[in-house]
Amino acid sequence: MSIVRALRILASQRPTLPPRAVAAPARVQRRKHQGVPVTWIDADRAAASTIVHLHGGGHLYGESPNHWGLLEEVGRRAGAATAMVHFRLPPRYPFPAALDDVLGAIDAMGRESLLRPGRWALSGDSAGGGLALAAAQSLIHAGADAPALLLLESPWADLTPAARRPAGTEGAEDGQDDEHAADLRTAVRLYARGVPPEDPRISPLHGELGALPPVHLVTGAEDYLVEDSRRLHAAITDAGGTATYLEIPGAGHDPAIHGDGPAAQSGRRSQIEAAHACLRHPAAT
Repeated sequence: MSIVRALRILASQRPTLPPRAVAAPARVQRRKHQGVPVTWIDADRAAASTIVHLHGGGHLYGESPNHWGLLEEVGRRAGAATAMVHFRLPPRYPFPAALDDVLGAIDAMGRESLLRPGRWALSGDSAGGGLALAAAQSLIHAGADAPALLLLESPWADLTPAARRPAGTEGAEDGQDDEHAADLRTAVRLYARGVPPEDPRISPLHGELGALPPVHLVTGAEDYLVEDSRRLHAAITDAGGTATYLEIPGAGHDPAIHGDGPAAQSGRRSQIEAAHACLRHPAAT
């Protein structure tokens, strides 16, 4: 990795705030939960429901302005508080730092009554989608309060070598690998840092899927990680879990975040509807 790229990665990892055009400063709060920085939008709505988001960025980069745009709109239209967790990232902090931060922040937010049982969702996109899935599996395994809903967009859920070549690159000759494949290899090396990528905490597609809460999956048909979404949807269904799946024709990676026009609108609308239905009208227990 070049020095220039390393510096760009480190600069991107500084926690940001939503742009004023997305959320007025009066709606935004930066807090620390068990030492982990978390940025809230409309925290006063946590009494009703909360969406906790884990941003993508290939397990290397921090959140982008587009992440804030999605989170604000989904939360506002679903009537929920939203919380962006600023977890630690490689190369300074490899696995399990990010997962530890997420679980620690969730535990603290629960103890502070900011996450009410049955009234909170865990959301994640790309690498953050895989991290959200791993966090949910960890919570269930520990017998802790799990989210009522998983909102996953273009999740990177399998970091093993067999799954690392992006869709559409089959048959490429050596030296002619797709640029995404090279980026994914670098990310896996820096994130896993010697831990086998088959570990379900790193590749949660290989973990327990039948006990998950309802999962809402959104991806683009042209997403370079589309096979992760397809396999995850099939595996959850085969394990007896509940998963809804939206694959948007012609759309690429993270369509509701980085797409535009009808594709982005379709992706966001589906997430808003899923969050509103689950969090505002939870199933009776």
